[in-house]
Amino acid sequence: MKVAENFKKIIKGIIRAGSRYPLTVLFLLAVTLLNGVMINQEKDLYTNYLFTLFIGALLSGVAQQLYERFFHKQSQRLMLMVAAGVLTIGYYFILPTADLYELEVGIKTSVFVFALVLLYILIPTIKKRLTFNESFIVAFKAFFITSLFTLIIAIGVSSIIVAIDRLLFSVDDKLILHVLNGVFSLFAPLYYLSFTPIYEDTKDKSVSKKEKIGIKEKLNEATSVPRMLEVLISYVFIPLTAVYTAILLAYILINISGTFWTDNLLEPLLVSYAVVVIVVYILSSTIQNKFAVLFRKIFPKLLIPIVLFQTIASVLKIGEMGMTQGRYYVILFGVFATIAGVIFSFLPVNKNGYAIAVLIAFSILSILPPIDAFTVSRISQTNLLEEILIENQMLEEDKIIPNAAISKEDKIRITGTSDYLAEMNYARKIEWLPDDLTNNNKFETTFGFNREYENQTIEDVGRYINLDYENDLNLSLEEYQQFMRLHFYASDSDTSDSKDISFEVDGVMHTVVQQRKNGSHTIVIQDAKGKEQMAILMEPIFNTLLSEENLKKGIVTVDEATIIEENDQFKVKIIVESLNEYDGQYAGDVYLLVQIK
Repeated sequence: MKVAENFKKIIKGIIRAGSRYPLTVLFLLAVTLLNGVMINQEKDLYTNYLFTLFIGALLSGVAQQLYERFFHKQSQRLMLMVAAGVLTIGYYFILPTADLYELEVGIKTSVFVFALVLLYILIPTIKKRLTFNESFIVAFKAFFITSLFTLIIAIGVSSIIVAIDRLLFSVDDKLILHVLNGVFSLFAPLYYLSFTPIYEDTKDKSVSKKEKIGIKEKLNEATSVPRMLEVLISYVFIPLTAVYTAILLAYILINISGTFWTDNLLEPLLVSYAVVVIVVYILSSTIQNKFAVLFRKIFPKLLIPIVLFQTIASVLKIGEMGMTQGRYYVILFGVFATIAGVIFSFLPVNKNGYAIAVLIAFSILSILPPIDAFTVSRISQTNLLEEILIENQMLEEDKIIPNAAISKEDKIRITGTSDYLAEMNYARKIEWLPDDLTNNNKFETTFGFNREYENQTIEDVGRYINLDYENDLNLSLEEYQQFMRLHFYASDSDTSDSKDISFEVDGVMHTVVQQRKNGSHTIVIQDAKGKEQMAILMEPIFNTLLSEENLKKGIVTVDEATIIEENDQFKVKIIVESLNEYDGQYAGDVYLLVQIK
């Protein structure tokens, strides 16, 4: 009986959420239908529409919160919905300017989503007795309850479909995907919205006294901290955060006069630590036991020096390695965390929303040109690379002049900046920088040296050489009847991609076969019946070519890359195009020229 009542309660809650957020429901239905089309077509041709509809669902949810908090007329609600729709369309027209799978698009969209979620939680607390901490508790509980229910439903429904398919009759292979699409795209967000209480203004004359009492009771229930969560926060989250803080403080004190300012070992941990402290602080803000009270008094003050020191260290690092989008967000979040620490330390708990407002503002600023993370980092890295090249007389009249005689420090900086510009696809916007710098050969011919990284050893990158095919690829074929190119794989399992190459000379068929057993590469020439005519073991040849002299240069000439093997029947010239050895495994490409005697 209780199960049925609870089920009815869930359904009613979802229906109420649907009527409360009609535009959001329309966007979610569109997301579900579009996902269904993509599942059937097994293609992602509509990913830009999917992104847009998801953003539209969030914007319409924020618009509804604005309406409930500040407005009462249906005409005002309609205007807010129209505004959400216009912003959604605007987002769609921004998307085609970049590849959907580029890092820039993904990060900017994620930051925008993050800002919208925070805004959704913050709006009901503006100029109201309700604090951000209480609104966050509502969202926190709703998220975990929704996640648990969604996971259970997804597993249960999938198991039922699998059982029917195996025990009763076959079902469409895509049925599970379609069901899960409905669960995650439609049920989960609507179920989450059903937990959002109505934040009606108690001064609204259209709301009866009885309704106001009911709204207040539901709000109190939604913002209360369950006993189990209180125990988890007080006796698990807070002690773990204390230990984490002690470790970070110990690291800072030990290294404050030395490596702390150069190694930046703490930088990857900064954001995670600040997030943990801020989230635990907000969750514990309504708990009045000794652990929670002590945490709120001490940890915001400890947060300030930790994030401040690391933010300063990150800023100093810009002078050496320039700004990247990652460092931009670390510094920005460090500034926010410092401000949040001050607010949490010296202002009442009901003013915590100020810190979140700062975070939302920073998030939006970080994706708006020309001060966004990507524009700033692109300009910074381009200017730094240009400055280093000019200092070393490697850039004249928008042309890079190779120079292997520069210092190791400058090689490391050139490698870092050029790798960043190439990986972010910014190289195409710089006239004097080649687009394909991710290619090792192109990098070496452009700058005159191999990639150099800090604390790099042979064990890190292996041994490698490349043929100077841009300036020296004069292959003479006069003596040879057959020319071919072979690729050697580092793994035995990849050799299945290797194809035998057959050729005919004077009416006689021969076949070149690549064999790899127990880590050894062998080239075998066979006759038409598969009888071995010549076998060449490649490891001794590879080791000869990977001499110290060749490794120092990295780029070798055709003569230096050539090895000749012969027997009574064949003369074979092997010219290595590229060769890499890592942990005893060889991989690369070679040209093979065969002469039949």
